[in-house]
Amino acid sequence: MKFKINLLIIISFLSLNFCKAQNFATDSLEVVNTFKNIISLCKNVDFSDPKVLEIGTFYKVAPFIIYRGDDKKRAWKDFANYNNEDEKNGVDNVCFKINQTVNQDSSYKILKFQKEKESEGEWNVLQIEYVKKGKTKIAAFAFLKVKNKFGLGDID
Repeated sequence: MKFKINLLIIISFLSLNFCKAQNFATDSLEVVNTFKNIISLCKNVDFSDPKVLEIGTFYKVAPFIIYRGDDKKRAWKDFANYNNEDEKNGVDNVCFKINQTVNQDSSYKILKFQKEKESEGEWNVLQIEYVKKGKTKIAAFAFLKVKNKFGLGDID
């Protein structure tokens, strides 16, 4: 009987570790895909799109950017609303930063993916290496899972 209990404990432990590893792999793939989508949307604006003139240059990026404003009910739990001028400016600034960093180098490299727990939640961080003006640089792009999808919350 003791053997069966020990065997069940070992199997449970191994299953738990397997699930964690599987979640890590799934999350890393989803974060990378979100990252690639965001940098593409920032770089490849379709100026023939009437909404670009009507709403703004980077309106398509807003659903991928985490809200970080003063509204405590929404901060770190919602995505940017491009119809709000402050949030629009925030999204535009994110794209400007992306276009001045990683979008300067089409052969950027993803160096590392890691998870970090903070007060806002579990951050999923991509460390990216890129070259700008002949110098190698590194930036960290941090994502939170909100409403069942990943959004960019910070760039360091």
